[in-house]
Amino acid sequence: MKIRTGIAAGLGALVLAGSTALAEVRVEINDIKIEDTVYTPYYQAVTEQDNEQGASRKWIRLGVYFTTEGGWIDELDVTQMALLDCGSKSCLALAETVNYINIEPGDHVVYVYLHPSYVKRYDIDGFDLDSAALLKVDGELVARKETNRRFEKGWSEGDIAAGAKGYLLNHAETPFWFINYDFQEIIKRQK
Repeated sequence: MKIRTGIAAGLGALVLAGSTALAEVRVEINDIKIEDTVYTPYYQAVTEQDNEQGASRKWIRLGVYFTTEGGWIDELDVTQMALLDCGSKSCLALAETVNYINIEPGDHVVYVYLHPSYVKRYDIDGFDLDSAALLKVDGELVARKETNRRFEKGWSEGDIAAGAKGYLLNHAETPFWFINYDFQEIIKRQK
């Protein structure tokens, strides 16, 4: 009986020591970037089939550069948003949340990408977009930042966070994953 109680208490202490309380964690967004000079990488591969590299196509990459302090973060939700200016009205509002796990204290960067088919369809360049990022730990907002080149300050606080899903691709859903497979943060697998 004493052994079981001691083991349970020890495991409980280990679990508590492994997770970081929200009060201890500090997250600061240093910068958010919109890049339109990102092109499909070229791979030289030898296979049994005669596969050829496709044409290099332009992607839009949204980056969030942030710093964490105060210990490891078990799970960090990063919502990135893009709002496209089509002149008289916004014609493309996108939002995607990616869940990252085991975030070590220090400097980090995470990306989402707008596929070349949307870049071509809407004839998008980086200066046509505003971008925003919201970072949450345990469901609580810990950092927010947005660009305001096309839209008024506070545009990301509206309905856009519930905007069109699935159009912004996380790093693992792109061909860039194979080049920087050990560069990005660990994305939590969805069940």
